[in-house]
Amino acid sequence: MKKLLVATLITLLAGFSLAAQEHTGAARNPVARDPWVTFSSEPGRFSILVPETPTDKTDTVPSEHGPYTTHLFVVKAAKSVFLIGWVDYDPSFNFNPHSELDANRDNFIKGLGATLINSRAVTVDGYQCLEFDAETADTLYRSRVYIVGRRPYQLVAGTVKGQDDSLNVNRFFDSFKVKLR
Repeated sequence: MKKLLVATLITLLAGFSLAAQEHTGAARNPVARDPWVTFSSEPGRFSILVPETPTDKTDTVPSEHGPYTTHLFVVKAAKSVFLIGWVDYDPSFNFNPHSELDANRDNFIKGLGATLINSRAVTVDGYQCLEFDAETADTLYRSRVYIVGRRPYQLVAGTVKGQDDSLNVNRFFDSFKVKLR
């Protein structure tokens, strides 16, 4: 089920390295002066700080467990790309939250041909979560997969190696807030 979210993430990240390298030389304000926006998604029931309003992609796919819908929001910045995604499963599909976290991590890494650097189970704002770092030849990835009720969310920040964007990456992850119904 989570393969469409992973496939969409991978497709968008595949072109990231080239695009980020093209923007690396662009003049930008320092982090403290960059005006970020609060992006809120009512259907997604979340808010997050991002460098600009993200573009979105939504797909519904039939499966043996019933249809599921993936939602993905993307922002490309000078040094990093930021992604927020979630999946709405068919109500009849039951999954194991721990297995779902591991599968999202493993499928993401496999799809990028990346190497897992570290992985840790954490609790963020009371939600079960898996945070991990991975790398390819030219990009470092930080990701966090949440399970909130029946909905998995995945946040990803990809940064070209040799670029330090840790302040913005932390700002992105620290600002994610889920709104309960």
